[in-house]
Amino acid sequence: MFWRSMRSKSVWLGAAATLAAALAFLLLYEWIVYKVPVNQIYLPASSWSDEVVYSKQLSAVVQYGAPQGYFGFNESHADIGTFAAWGPAIFWLYTIPGFFFRRDNAFIWCNLFFAVAGWFVFARAARLKAWQQAAFAVVLACLNAPIRYIFSAMQEPLHYALVLAITGTAVLVKRSGRKPAWIALCVLCAAATLARPYNAVLWLYPLVLAWPRRRALAGCLAGAAASLAGTLVLMSKFYAPYFFTNVDTTPLQMLAHLQVFSAVKYTAGKLVTAFAQVGVEIAGALTGQGGGFYLTFLLLLAVTVVCLVWDRRHHRPVFWKGCALAAAAVIFLALMLMYRTAEASRHTLVLDVLLLAALVLESPRPAVGTAGLALVLAAAGILNLTASGGYGMPARHDAVAEELAVLRTELVQSQQAVDSDDPWDHTIAYAFGDNAHVGMLYAAPDGMGLQFDETAYLLDPEHEIRSRYMMTASGSEVEQRLLAEGWTLLHEGHYCTVYERA
Repeated sequence: MFWRSMRSKSVWLGAAATLAAALAFLLLYEWIVYKVPVNQIYLPASSWSDEVVYSKQLSAVVQYGAPQGYFGFNESHADIGTFAAWGPAIFWLYTIPGFFFRRDNAFIWCNLFFAVAGWFVFARAARLKAWQQAAFAVVLACLNAPIRYIFSAMQEPLHYALVLAITGTAVLVKRSGRKPAWIALCVLCAAATLARPYNAVLWLYPLVLAWPRRRALAGCLAGAAASLAGTLVLMSKFYAPYFFTNVDTTPLQMLAHLQVFSAVKYTAGKLVTAFAQVGVEIAGALTGQGGGFYLTFLLLLAVTVVCLVWDRRHHRPVFWKGCALAAAAVIFLALMLMYRTAEASRHTLVLDVLLLAALVLESPRPAVGTAGLALVLAAAGILNLTASGGYGMPARHDAVAEELAVLRTELVQSQQAVDSDDPWDHTIAYAFGDNAHVGMLYAAPDGMGLQFDETAYLLDPEHEIRSRYMMTASGSEVEQRLLAEGWTLLHEGHYCTVYERA
């Protein structure tokens, strides 16, 4: 009884130590590298326009269950619901910690929660030793970019957490075979698939572990099919259209019409073009022009391949490296085929974490060697991903904060006078392309929808502006249209001008 009690106490202490170490590492790293304590990060001063869209959707879900206004682009919206092009599954997941974290930095605290939770599940389920966890932290620190995204209002950290939790839970399934572990693994794979369609590839983990048991395979295949069908329904009905075709499904449409040769030809041409563009981005990184997401991914991919071949020849474990390589390769090809390379580059950060997890499990020493190589590249100005490369942390900006508070008060008072259930009456549009500060959109009251409208779209008289509010810059061409149509001035400041439809 005594030894059982001591063992239980040791388990709890170990779990607490893992959580504390992961959180302390991330907070200290952010403060040391970016010189801005996490409680002083000020997202409205950021220039990343996607951040405000994520932040305001989260606050709307937490406050009302769904946005009251439309999120979209060029006055578009989803067929069902009011979410933007990346919801609603993302925000259902973010609501889990979101009920406890409020205000403008809620997304950052949610990202920290997911990053630490994923790290914790991976470390405890896979029974990582302290030095393996330290190796994981060292490589992340040297790569930099994955950690930078944790301290933003972007969704990448959720996917870090999912791939880490899937890897750790898969190790637990392989070791124990217990039913609760199987259920957890399938739930995680389903959640990942609903969040991003190409994450359906992660069902490879339970499928490989289930082989060759027919019943287990059937269950995994059913779960994969159901979650993939669910995410396709979400994409087609609950996502607002983007500025451009964000996901290219042309080859699938060709196959559906039995145009096999055309689908193969289109796919080959698309991949050649995409790889050429990746080469251009890597060449830019090698000449010190910043970026380097693709270079980092290919570096980790190469290390993993070399380790797999070496370990295979020397009869060492390669199972997790093989799974991670297969999943990463398929997802990367899907990104090249279905996404634009500029947008797909940050998606490779999740693949970095997936490959790193496999290396830490089976080849931690080569992983640390990768960290050394990353430091050399960073010192040479090739991996220019820190503050000097344009990825600084937005700090408190008094002038922005003061005008933001004024605009928020004005919008709240205006909304209180609106007696309408029409989502357009609870939507503010932003003139994407003029000089209005995107951070001013944080002034939108919780629940209000945001539209990102290109100035070319707004200047076309055939396009009706349906949003009740329009944010633009003083003296802009968009402002001239609003004045000509009789809009009422609601706010005029240094960073933006907002009009209300008469």
